[in-house]
Amino acid sequence: MNAPGSTTREAVFVVDDSRTAREVVRLHLARLGCEPVTLEGGEACLAELARRAPMLILMDLRMERMQGDEVCRAVKSHPAGRNVPVIMFTSAGEPHEVMHCWRAGADDFLPKPVALEALQAKLVAVRNARERAKEGPPKGRRVLLVEGGRFLHTFLGGSLEQEGLHVLYARDAQDAEALAAEHGAQLDGFLVDVSRAPRETLALAARLRDANPKKPLVLLSRAEESGEVLARAQALSGAPLLEKRHLGADELLGRVLSRLTPDRVPLRAAERVPFFTVVEFAPLAGGAALTGFSHDASPEALFVRTLTPAREGTRLSLKVSLAGQRAPCSAEATVVWANSPRAPGAFRAPAGMGLRLERMDPALTQQFVRFVPRTHGFPLTGNPRASGF
Repeated sequence: MNAPGSTTREAVFVVDDSRTAREVVRLHLARLGCEPVTLEGGEACLAELARRAPMLILMDLRMERMQGDEVCRAVKSHPAGRNVPVIMFTSAGEPHEVMHCWRAGADDFLPKPVALEALQAKLVAVRNARERAKEGPPKGRRVLLVEGGRFLHTFLGGSLEQEGLHVLYARDAQDAEALAAEHGAQLDGFLVDVSRAPRETLALAARLRDANPKKPLVLLSRAEESGEVLARAQALSGAPLLEKRHLGADELLGRVLSRLTPDRVPLRAAERVPFFTVVEFAPLAGGAALTGFSHDASPEALFVRTLTPAREGTRLSLKVSLAGQRAPCSAEATVVWANSPRAPGAFRAPAGMGLRLERMDPALTQQFVRFVPRTHGFPLTGNPRASGF
């Protein structure tokens, strides 16, 4: 017996109260070289988790005694399960079911009946996650954020992550020094809030500048600063201090990005709003269709959570299912950033992809114009005379 919390690398839990469904998935996993561990329900899953942590948990959402979302919450709160990926089986084309999975902390979903090719893609992504953690985040997108308050962590840090950056969060100057010493060679830029303790954080900024003279340093403040602080910030960063009181949220993020990653066109993540959909995507050039779900949208982008993102730069054909609509909408998009899953590390970034929308059918265009502020419409797929504009 393995010690609690230890990992059997290729073990995969299959949790379903249908014997037939368990057997189908078990055969798929056996063909893919895994050790399937079939479990009849949530109680059996949690009991087995106390014995060993698997590489992956596959679980049906709809079970009689203990619903899959309830089991998922219990898994994610268990010391042995919090870092184990959970993929839920749901009814195809049912956004409300996928939303239940997401709220429970599931990492991805697969529509039923489960196709071997789709299962294999998710499995390969999970297998590769540990190796990607050793490689570290992609070059050019690694940022140290020195927080001055909750605003930076929740809004600005979250927006940077949705723009494709990998963020290393420091609580204060002391924490920043330690993180910079440990990860300095990996970092591509620095963002420092000077408002809480200007003298201390400007001294930190000076040390970061001295140690990394060729990497961008962005300084901002949430308060009104003295002329001395403004002058010192300008001298250190080579640009004026960004003062939140003078800038809207979208403009602040835009200026931060223009200094950190001047060659990237933003997805306007500061303007994103909740926009939950189920997304099936495939390369326009041809290839297998895979699945994910969007949790947010900006006026020109869709942010998709999936363990199997397409490569950056790929043009995709999308089928987008919204709650309350019988037929999926269609769209085309380009992958601006893509993060494959990684084992937990110091840097924060969501597994999935940011999609710049290029064409949408009339139904999806109407939903964007209705629910996403400052959306002005898109070129339409299909017959443009069907437009509601």
